Amino acid sequence: MNLSVFFLYNLNIKEGLDFVGCLRSVSCGRRGGTVIDHYRISYQKRLLTYLLFGGLVPLLLASVMILYAADRVYENTQAKGGRAEVQRISREIDNLVASYQRLMNPLAVRGETISFLRGERADVEHIYGDLYAILAGRSGETAIYLLSADGERIIATDDLPHDYRLPENLEWGLIRRAARAQSWVISSADRYAADRTETVFSMACAIRQGEELLGFAVIDVRREALVPLIQRVQDGNEGQIILTDRYNYVMMDMLDHHREGFSSVFSPAEEGGVSESVFRDYAYASADTGFAVHLRQRLDSAPLDYLFRLVVMVDAVALCMTAYLAYRLSRHLWRPLHSLAMAMRQVRRNDDFSVQVDVQRSDEIGELALTFNNLVTHIRTLLAENRERERTLRIAQVKSLTEMIRPHFMYNTLNLIKWSAKLGDHEGAADTAVQLGKLLRASVSMKDFVTVADELSLLRTYLKIQQRRFEGRLKIKVRVDTSLYGCYVPKLILQPLVENAIQHGIEMAERGGHIAITGARVGDHLIFRVKDDGQGISEDRQREVLAQRNDNHFGLYNVHMRAVLNGDEACGITLHSTEGKGTEAILTLKHWEEAPHYD
Repeated sequence: MNLSVFFLYNLNIKEGLDFVGCLRSVSCGRRGGTVIDHYRISYQKRLLTYLLFGGLVPLLLASVMILYAADRVYENTQAKGGRAEVQRISREIDNLVASYQRLMNPLAVRGETISFLRGERADVEHIYGDLYAILAGRSGETAIYLLSADGERIIATDDLPHDYRLPENLEWGLIRRAARAQSWVISSADRYAADRTETVFSMACAIRQGEELLGFAVIDVRREALVPLIQRVQDGNEGQIILTDRYNYVMMDMLDHHREGFSSVFSPAEEGGVSESVFRDYAYASADTGFAVHLRQRLDSAPLDYLFRLVVMVDAVALCMTAYLAYRLSRHLWRPLHSLAMAMRQVRRNDDFSVQVDVQRSDEIGELALTFNNLVTHIRTLLAENRERERTLRIAQVKSLTEMIRPHFMYNTLNLIKWSAKLGDHEGAADTAVQLGKLLRASVSMKDFVTVADELSLLRTYLKIQQRRFEGRLKIKVRVDTSLYGCYVPKLILQPLVENAIQHGIEMAERGGHIAITGARVGDHLIFRVKDDGQGISEDRQREVLAQRNDNHFGLYNVHMRAVLNGDEACGITLHSTEGKGTEAILTLKHWEEAPHYD
């Protein structure tokens, strides 16, 4: 067999069958003449649908992009305003805190205050006047306390909360933090304390003279001080404001003060169950106080709704125009394609490759019809060539199989039968003849593939003849994995390997020799090894054996080519030989669970 002929054969056959399959798929599912009308109508509808989609999809994509961009711009504008608003509120709170601290610092270090906290005589009325001056008439919004460290002396603009009573609270809460700090400390108020419900946050500063702790200045900022501040910053804008500390403790909720304390900043079920997609949340934390301002804004969808209605009206007009143009274009395209489809059906129905389409157009559809005519002509030529190649290939396969039974083997076997009969070994002659008949029947059988079990059975038949011929000088060992017995291999693929080992390795040796036959599966391949301890062959001769077809080693070349043609690039024969020490032939075959078919 010629390798190039085989591949060309398979390539052209595949080409032809693929093209015929394409022609047949045109009318797949046809069950009578009525289905042809269904195909024609459905194809036209599909073509119309494709054209509609081709015109509408870009328009719809553009509309979606416009709406998306408008939504992004609107949302970014809202977000920019929301972020600016929470930053302004946070700055106002920082300014409020800084102003109280700035006004209290001179009072805390003044001599009258020091004397009062030590228990010395001091002008208390003057201190009271300074405190109310700091409050600037907003005593209901903020409370200020001057506390001595021993708790004996107190100046306050309001009732003293329980948390500020000294000395029992000296190591607790805000007082404890102030005692350990060198400046003002700030903390949120306990929303669960009965006397702290209106206080949002507090500031405290320890008053010292040298290392001596004299007392504390404490400022409570209440809700009444922050509400007008926040409303002034919002300037009529809608939105829920929540103030939290660094631990997410809700210090103040402008919408509902009952939710202040340890709770979620924004509840997911607010606004009567309205979807959260209509709200946007913003937050900004102050680096000075650690307080975070949270804003939840409701988005106004009116501008986007107007833009959406406008885009829908434009798309509706474009849809009508696209539908009309698509209908006219689909009819213009469908008619010539229908003629081409009818020609394809005729090829499929009658295998008539003489069909030709009348080409009346010079555009792409006309080029398609011309290409169809050329393909039909080409496939007609290919089928004729492939039939001839198939006949030639079958002859070559049969010839290669019959060549395996060598004339000299037939002569030696018949000569063995003759001398066995002359020497009176009628039983041996009969057995040899039976084995030869089995081998001849197998060699002329038309089955191209057999199981490994059948191949080994034929091989054992051949070996029985050879062992009788060598009269005990030939030792054979066969070890093939039983899991391979159900796999398929090309017929008589192992016998030429053993015959080559006997003829070129052992036959000329007076002492005889040993042949080991093994087989195993490795991945997707079957590996058979035939090893003898005969004369061996040189490296140059090894390359020559598999590189060309010659009379002395036709069997090896034949096996190698059959392995390659019926497998992949990893299949074939590999020889390992050392002169005077023997030869090992390694045969790699494709693993087949079922016999392959190439017709």
